[in-house]
Amino acid sequence: MMCWEIFIGMKLINTISNVVTEAKEAYELACDRGVSEKELDRLEKNYYESLKLLRIYENLGKRENKQSQ
Repeated sequence: MMCWEIFIGMKLINTISNVVTEAKEAYELACDRGVSEKELDRLEKNYYESLKLLRIYENLGKRENKQSQ
């Protein structure tokens, strides 16, 4: 059972990392293309929210590791 939890956790963190990468690339591409300020703000917000999600999940993982030791 524990092995599956680790596997699922690793898949989730990998998926979140991909979301962060895609959000960053979309923001950088929009900057290069000169899109509207409103669109840049939206893309920047998406990027920072995906980073926040990644940090939250990483902190939960650290907390669970401390409790299991």
